Amino acid sequence: MKQKLTILTLLTAGVLILGAGCRKRTADLPETYVVFETSEQGITAAESSITVKLKLSRITDTLLPVTIQLTEQDIAYGTEYTTVPAAVSGKLSINIPAGAKEASFVLNKVNGVLFDGDERIVFDLDQAVQKVTVGVIRRFTLDFAELIAQQPALTINGGGVLFSNKVFIDLSANRQTAVNRNNWDLGFYTGNDQFRVILNSSSAMMARQINKTDLNQVSGADTTGFSTEVAFNQFAPVTTSLPYIDYPNGDLSRTAISAISATAEENKVYIVNRGLAPGNPTPARGWKKIRVLRNAAGGYTLQYADINATSFSSIDIAKDENYFFKYISFDNGAAAVEPMKKKWDLAWTYFSNVTNFGAGEVPYLFQDIILLNRNVSIAKVMTATKAFADFSAADAGVQTYLTTQNAIAADWRSGGGPGVSPAVRTDRYYIVKDGDNNYYKLRFTALTQNGERGYPAFEAVWLKKG
Repeated sequence: MKQKLTILTLLTAGVLILGAGCRKRTADLPETYVVFETSEQGITAAESSITVKLKLSRITDTLLPVTIQLTEQDIAYGTEYTTVPAAVSGKLSINIPAGAKEASFVLNKVNGVLFDGDERIVFDLDQAVQKVTVGVIRRFTLDFAELIAQQPALTINGGGVLFSNKVFIDLSANRQTAVNRNNWDLGFYTGNDQFRVILNSSSAMMARQINKTDLNQVSGADTTGFSTEVAFNQFAPVTTSLPYIDYPNGDLSRTAISAISATAEENKVYIVNRGLAPGNPTPARGWKKIRVLRNAAGGYTLQYADINATSFSSIDIAKDENYFFKYISFDNGAAAVEPMKKKWDLAWTYFSNVTNFGAGEVPYLFQDIILLNRNVSIAKVMTATKAFADFSAADAGVQTYLTTQNAIAADWRSGGGPGVSPAVRTDRYYIVKDGDNNYYKLRFTALTQNGERGYPAFEAVWLKKG
């Protein structure tokens, strides 16, 4: 048995965000609270490191030093794990910089160490923090084993009013992964049954095929008339734009880019509108020309260039059974976006959706959309049928489950209107069956934090496995 020590370290930030107003910061402002993102997580045998986050209830205007006490069980600092920044005498010092709402540290396993699974580290926020009050989630426990979270709860880090992140949520691990939605362009399906390519639907991308197979023979002249049809128009959307987006239910047979053929000549060039990056106003991400082929290794080859370029770049994308999609950025090549397919259940995002104003479905951009992973199913329960507290494991087996990625979408919140702000719908909740057959009941508890969109919150309760 490994020597037991006493230290502590890991942060996670789960946000208790208490009122902030729109006044100038004075002594009359509400207190600033600091918390871990979550109260408990596990680090699996396959993971070599984990990032722990601290959250503030509002942006700080000065640097805030925070101390975390470490308490170890069956694990020793230095020989079995380390942290960045380093812990000293059983304490970890974190500086939350001015202008920030969060900070983090990294815990790394020492290479070559074998863990029994009974190792644990408890991290406690020091109560004597200056200029900030320690909130409710003041303790974070890290287990060196894969846990099934019994009561996951998170404030989703969507990036605020600019909704700059797409956030992947793993209920059983009580963990979120936030990725800036400007960080990728295309996703390549890794299943053996199909060769399919998806657009970055969180950045309003569109794509239109043209009848050419040589990128070098394509120029700006080939895009004549594209600017109005191959682009989202929130004020005057048109039905003719619908084929140029990936249909929002996640059906791979309804993507803007056709299935990639084994016959190279059948794979045409596409003109791609990269959509919009986060910002106010939202900056255009520009246009590209692309062609996708199958390669001899059983994966994809992407050819891409600027519209008027006379040469192009190529990159190969291998299939990987641990993921549903592998991602590419036109700017930076391979991009880390989705976690492994069993490491996330739901995603919160800005989204290329559809709506119908009476003349048929049109592409339309939505905020606060909840998407399902491809191995997840959900059922909706109205509180008039059964209260959230009363729903039991036995009830989970008699529900009707949906598997389309937009089965929740915007159903969890009202859209608001003139003089009425959007809000969480409290008359419903959802039963989530994850990729490992864990059943959770889940309800959303907040749409905003301190009145700011982009930080919704939820709570869930584990029901059963199997």
